[in-house]
Amino acid sequence: MKLIPVIDLLQGQAVMAQRGQRQSYQPIHTPLCPTSHPRQVIEAYLELAAFDCIYIADLDSILKSGDNHRIIAALEQYFPHLSFWVDAGYPTFHSAPSQIPVIGSESLRSCDLAALASLAPRWILSLDFKGNDFLGPQALLEKKSLWPESVIIMNLAKVGSMEGPDWGRLEYLIRQNPAKRWIAAGGIRNQHDIDRLAKIGIDSVLVASALHYGNITP
Repeated sequence: MKLIPVIDLLQGQAVMAQRGQRQSYQPIHTPLCPTSHPRQVIEAYLELAAFDCIYIADLDSILKSGDNHRIIAALEQYFPHLSFWVDAGYPTFHSAPSQIPVIGSESLRSCDLAALASLAPRWILSLDFKGNDFLGPQALLEKKSLWPESVIIMNLAKVGSMEGPDWGRLEYLIRQNPAKRWIAAGGIRNQHDIDRLAKIGIDSVLVASALHYGNITP
């Protein structure tokens, strides 16, 4: 099981995501990191453990209200030993070989789906849900031939909730597509959740709140 710390960037600051209600996201100030400077948040993560990968959501790009490209590029230069998974909406953003693009279904339209087949093999799909609603073209959920090897199951209503993962959806999608490399996101509380996720076939988890508040420790 691989743990991947998360940073949500909004207007140049790391913010604390809560249930996908982006209009109310506030800069991070937690026991782990009293500053919202992205570099210092990563440094705080690395003090916990020798993580080799960081997930970044560029919320300005996803919301089409700007971008944090320069900040992400600077982080990649400052932490050359890290790999970065970056969701910057669609079309996606590349700044360095260390970056693996994440394409969230919420950023896609039906007319974008044909282009997915031409993408380089090194990308990650995020199947985005909010509660029971799928965010994105329904055809993407049904046409599994468009999916890459690695797929995130993201429930935005669970993010930052500390209520536990979306177990039913995770188990259903894994049973239907056991050969994929599955990544869980949203609601992960503690080591017990991580152990259970490993048992149902999850390869990696995206975590933020549980690290910031000490629910998952070194």
